[in-house]
Amino acid sequence: MKKTRILLALGLLTMPFMSHARASDSESVIKVVTENSVKEVIDNYVKAIGGETKMKSVRNIEMKMLAEIQGMNLDIHSVVDQENQKLLNVTEMNGNVVSKTVVKEGAGKVMAMGQEQVLTEQQLGAFKNQMYGFQELFLDELGITATYEGTEVIEGEEAHKLTFESGGDANTTEYYSVETGLKVQTVSNTAGTISYKDYKEVDGLMMPMTLVISNAMLPMPLEAKVTFVKLNQDLDDSVFN
Repeated sequence: MKKTRILLALGLLTMPFMSHARASDSESVIKVVTENSVKEVIDNYVKAIGGETKMKSVRNIEMKMLAEIQGMNLDIHSVVDQENQKLLNVTEMNGNVVSKTVVKEGAGKVMAMGQEQVLTEQQLGAFKNQMYGFQELFLDELGITATYEGTEVIEGEEAHKLTFESGGDANTTEYYSVETGLKVQTVSNTAGTISYKDYKEVDGLMMPMTLVISNAMLPMPLEAKVTFVKLNQDLDDSVFN
């Protein structure tokens, strides 16, 4: 079970904007601001990212990242096909494949170290929600109820707090910078805490180039650097085998 949660965390790390279980840092200061609403926060986020039209034009995303943990190099490769609801995630450690996650045709599986495990409905739900690169634009379609919870200080930056509830492991808490509108952190039961840093423009969209995951199953926070991003490719079905 512990190994599976680690692999799920690594898999979810590759989701472009997540799309984990840990409360925010204890020193965070909660300050409720009633005049802000879910719509206002999401509208500012959409504007900061690049606009609704550009965001909705994304059909699929391929991403490669590099990370290091306890002296071991990790290469993480992910392909998220929102249009056809498919996902591939492959993690290599020092050149050897240590995990592979495939989601397609309404089912998913994790393969690691010669063993294969079918994803539970709750685990699959977490992946399905994150197949939408910008789930904020599809809340109704995904059955997500969003609630504004005020602001908190996240790593020294004031951020709006939204809770996204759709049931089980798919529930998340999302934080958006008050200053820039960009998403700065996601917290969920599945992957722990993922922080988004170093935003840069990719094909007219602002995307985080550094992701940091903190999870009780990991010995230390894992920092991953994005080395490759490509949008809207013509993907062959064989990619998801």
